[in-house]
Amino acid sequence: MFLHTAHAGFMDIYATSPVAANSSRKGMILAALLKPKNFDELLGQDGLFSSTSVLRRIITAGNFDSLIFVGPSGTGKTTVAQIAGETLGMPFASLHSTTAGSADLKKLSDLVGNTPSLVFIDEIHRYNKTQQNLLLKLVDDRLIKIIGASTENPIYSLIPAFRSRSLIFNFKPLAREDFLILAGRATEELKKIYNVSDIDFGEVFEDISREAAGDARRFLNLLEVAALTGKREEHTLVLSSEGLGELVKKRRFDDDEYYDLLSAFIKSIRGSDPDAALIWGLKLHASGVPAETIFRRLLISASEDIGNAYPDALVFANAALSAYLNTGEPEGIIILSHAITFLAACPKSNRSYLAMEKTKKYLAANDPEVPINIAHNAKGYIYPHDLGGFTVQKYKPEGAKFYEPTDNGYEQKILERLNRLWGKP
Repeated sequence: MFLHTAHAGFMDIYATSPVAANSSRKGMILAALLKPKNFDELLGQDGLFSSTSVLRRIITAGNFDSLIFVGPSGTGKTTVAQIAGETLGMPFASLHSTTAGSADLKKLSDLVGNTPSLVFIDEIHRYNKTQQNLLLKLVDDRLIKIIGASTENPIYSLIPAFRSRSLIFNFKPLAREDFLILAGRATEELKKIYNVSDIDFGEVFEDISREAAGDARRFLNLLEVAALTGKREEHTLVLSSEGLGELVKKRRFDDDEYYDLLSAFIKSIRGSDPDAALIWGLKLHASGVPAETIFRRLLISASEDIGNAYPDALVFANAALSAYLNTGEPEGIIILSHAITFLAACPKSNRSYLAMEKTKKYLAANDPEVPINIAHNAKGYIYPHDLGGFTVQKYKPEGAKFYEPTDNGYEQKILERLNRLWGKP
């Protein structure tokens, strides 16, 4: 976490970079050199930041308590927050939810003092209720404004009070046309770096724009590798795709391919094939799908496909997700693989899921009334604990039966107990 005045020059710390005039620089610098310095330089988000857009007006006027930006990596969410700090002339604090916990949030009030500040929070959806309440107190005391960023829609993870104060905006992946503009800007910087008068892209532009998959930062990093491995021909630098394979670790897929992988992954878990589940689960991750997204599918499968055949599967999957979030990558993928193989190997039952579907259909066609013996002002209710923990009495309309346990795993014990209590159907 850091705090500084926006006037310290967050946007122009790279402007006088000494490496911009020679090719002996170290590290990736194109993304830094071409970081947008104002709203007009942003690419790919024309609808959000045109001169008359609502969001631009809101930021310029400072007329917000909390803004949430949702979208893929490399679409400008962090950059917009930094530009907002410059625009508003406010002290700027940057936090990441995985490293800044409750203790850091409590220190915020001391750091900002009585000076209203802008706080940027990356992956804000990971903050729990207590942490969100800590932020809300600072917001309500007019000590901070919040800009949160997330690669996933955080609406369901935000507490109601936070939702009521937040405006949510979606950021889109950059299109090919945006990459053409970005390539033009990058060309001027590459000419300076390599001291040439021209840059020959050849087939490289199409390769890296496809592999970047809407991510501006990734596009520039790939372009920089193409320049680094390129060849100088007189006053022209000819870019090369050589070496890109080492950097391009993640292949992106279109929607059809993505859903095919997701389908294969879930069906392999349902079919109790740990090896297949690992193949498709890890290929999903290698293609750029966040591990958190894969974990959510595991949580669903733990209830839908495993259910009461092994009830602890849901507890295990949730604990594995928590462990992954606390560990991070690359080691966190060990935990993901652990969860995948465990759930695939568990006994399976979808009877609780089917019972839900049957109940929903029943309620759509019927409007049952609560039996008088279990109503709030009950008449004739029998307290089960007075009779050893169970007694037969009316709990529902006649004939309403939805849950039918299997004899798989632990659900066999559930089946035996229900048959013993209520008799076989």
